[in-house]
Amino acid sequence: MVTGKTALLRAQRRWADVHGVRYDARGCVRDLADNLRVPLAGAALEDVRRGSELTPGASGPARIYSLCSSAALVVNVFEYWRGRDPTPLVSALGIAGSGNLHLTFEEPLPTGLAGDAPTTDVALAGADGRFIAIESKYGEWLTPRPRNKQTLKGKYFPRGERIWEAVGLPRAQSLAEDLQAGRERFKLLNAAQLLKHALGLAKNGRRTGVLVYLYYDWPAPEAPTHRSELDRVLARLHPEMDLRVLTYQTLFRSLRDAPGLDQAYLDYLARRYFA
Repeated sequence: MVTGKTALLRAQRRWADVHGVRYDARGCVRDLADNLRVPLAGAALEDVRRGSELTPGASGPARIYSLCSSAALVVNVFEYWRGRDPTPLVSALGIAGSGNLHLTFEEPLPTGLAGDAPTTDVALAGADGRFIAIESKYGEWLTPRPRNKQTLKGKYFPRGERIWEAVGLPRAQSLAEDLQAGRERFKLLNAAQLLKHALGLAKNGRRTGVLVYLYYDWPAPEAPTHRSELDRVLARLHPEMDLRVLTYQTLFRSLRDAPGLDQAYLDYLARRYFA
């Protein structure tokens, strides 16, 4: 039986074959530029370097070289908007208004705890305090999460403290404790990651910021379970935080209908991801 992740990789290999993109047996491109709409340079390169996507693996190239790289998808969709009026993008995300928003990748959201801060894949920040954090998923949700892996490290549960509740997120605190105790489990959704982002937003004075879970929908057997898990998290965290769920397909349809966008940009995305 072909898994959803395998089918997704096959689709990307067909795109690569049609466009003369060379890749290895694992589905990693030989030249990073072949995996991107425009070369990774300048501010975008500096942003991506803050994360681990450009770090070579123990037995292969960095993750961004994969045809199914979520980082490549993020750069291909969002880098176009750096330095442009983001109003059509913000509208396509289903968020009212825009203002003057600055776009970054791999934006840290410090929690005040030891170790590396969680990072959001895309951030749109305004001088007026507006903040949109986007957590992007391509094929990651198609792989079941390990049953025996600790969801949140012990540092998130210091003795005598309830760190989410302390920043006005009691429902997030309850979900975090249920995850840690095994009373709640998600097979496909990385709920702990969303909780870390929520904590980072609140700790950085962005309690009213918007957190968008943006994922690439795929007709796989795993899809109903993933959507059901998203609905459970939304129900548990509402109304104390503004968590939105959106598919890349819905985002692309909205961008395609927006006036004034570069047709070459839309054509690349259509061929690569939305044919």
